[in-house]
Amino acid sequence: MTEDINNQEDGDGSADAIAATAVISLVVLTMYLWLSGMPS
Repeated sequence: MTEDINNQEDGDGSADAIAATAVISLVVLTMYLWLSGMPS
């Protein structure tokens, strides 16, 4: 029973890590595109 709870928490942690990485990547890409379009 305890192993089932730990496995669920591991899955949630992995999903959270992937989601956080995706959000950060999206923000960085947006900033890159926005700043590269500005005149120098």
